[in-house]
Amino acid sequence: MISAPERAGRPPGRVAKRAPAGRPRRLGRSIAVLVVLGLGGIGVAVTWPAADPPIVSDKVSPPDPVDPNAAAAPCAPEDLDIGLAADRTAVTPGVPVRFTVSVRNEGPVQCLVDAPRRSLAVTLYQGEVGEPTAERAWSSADCADPDEERLLLLGPGDVDVTSARWSDSRSVPGCEPGQPKPAAGEYSAQVTLADVDGASSDVVRLTYTVPEPTRSPSPSPSGSPSGSPSASPSPDPSDGPGAAPSTGASEKPRGESARAEHQSSNAALVADPTAAVQPARRPAP
Repeated sequence: MISAPERAGRPPGRVAKRAPAGRPRRLGRSIAVLVVLGLGGIGVAVTWPAADPPIVSDKVSPPDPVDPNAAAAPCAPEDLDIGLAADRTAVTPGVPVRFTVSVRNEGPVQCLVDAPRRSLAVTLYQGEVGEPTAERAWSSADCADPDEERLLLLGPGDVDVTSARWSDSRSVPGCEPGQPKPAAGEYSAQVTLADVDGASSDVVRLTYTVPEPTRSPSPSPSGSPSGSPSASPSPDPSDGPGAAPSTGASEKPRGESARAEHQSSNAALVADPTAAVQPARRPAP
């Protein structure tokens, strides 16, 4: 009987053992765990930016459309810019002050302004406008035409310009004449629009100065100013009506003239001794 050859290195009569089937599965699980851990590390290392918070907006209705050509309504006080300017702030008697008044429409649409001069008035106060001690001195409305009609249609940005003059005199409503002159001091002026509440200008301040009167020299007792020389010397009573006036350059002192006359008379006596006893001639009647 022929027997099968034996394999070298393997003892006879033994069967080779198989590797356990669970080892490959364990190895696959280990690899999967490592892959998951690696992906987790990558996820931790990469940081994504935070999302912006959601924008919450309130619903706002659009503004009503503006029609510049719509029917004009009276101007609101907040749509009017009232201006006042003076040509000078140092005032003296006899030189009037010229005020310039402007009304501008600052609104988006055209509007109406009732601005006769009795309503759009410049008022002057002695003192500060609005102070309890301020005294009303003059107003352009006092002597304005009560029947004047002046309705202004101002578009957006339009300006109306007028003027008023103060001739350094007081006034009262009704334009009653004979008012006294204002006193020297500090004054303030402002424009108001009577038909629009709150429509007024900034304050313009003036200084009114009255010069002191010039003192004239007191007269002397003789009726002419003291210390002033006589216009012409008084004529000598001894001079006759036909005597020629003498000039200051040819006049001699009275003593020297008397000596010259005395010497002349002595010379005449020596020349004619009988001349001393001749009677004096009287003028013919």
